[in-house]
Amino acid sequence: MSVLAGYSRPTLQLPAPDPRTTLTWMRHLTLFGLEDVKLRLFAEELVAKLAPHDYLSEYAAVLNWVRTNIRYSRDPSVVEQLKTPQVVIETGTGDCDEMSIVIGTLVASLGARVRYVAGAFKRDGNGRPSLSHVWCEALDPNAQAWVVLDPVPGRNVAGMLTRLIDSTSIVVG
Repeated sequence: MSVLAGYSRPTLQLPAPDPRTTLTWMRHLTLFGLEDVKLRLFAEELVAKLAPHDYLSEYAAVLNWVRTNIRYSRDPSVVEQLKTPQVVIETGTGDCDEMSIVIGTLVASLGARVRYVAGAFKRDGNGRPSLSHVWCEALDPNAQAWVVLDPVPGRNVAGMLTRLIDSTSIVVG
């Protein structure tokens, strides 16, 4: 975190939580973060001791750093708050979308192709899937498969995905 000391960036507050709008803004905040050379240097620090071209280990290093250093903290119930990756790192807190923005920005700064996914695990009162959780995925260039990078369910990502009934996604770049 030393290369990010003293950072101060604004947060964004959307008046009503809408997962598709959230995904669009997550993409914008990631693209904004990719212009920040300090975030690239921070990502390089995280993976400095890994073997070259070991992309899965890079993803794991970033994911584990977020799991260890960012505390999950919910948004207010009627407002969707989105922080820049710099603010999330600086404050050490964020919810699923903000933690995913940090992961997505850091792995994208290392050259990975990333996307954000909003998932539904239950239905609303009208029987429609209720998109309630967001996570990041990065493309493994060796297997040409998307790898789920979700810090919220911990090591139970596979269990989470078995309950998924619907999803929508947006690719960052």
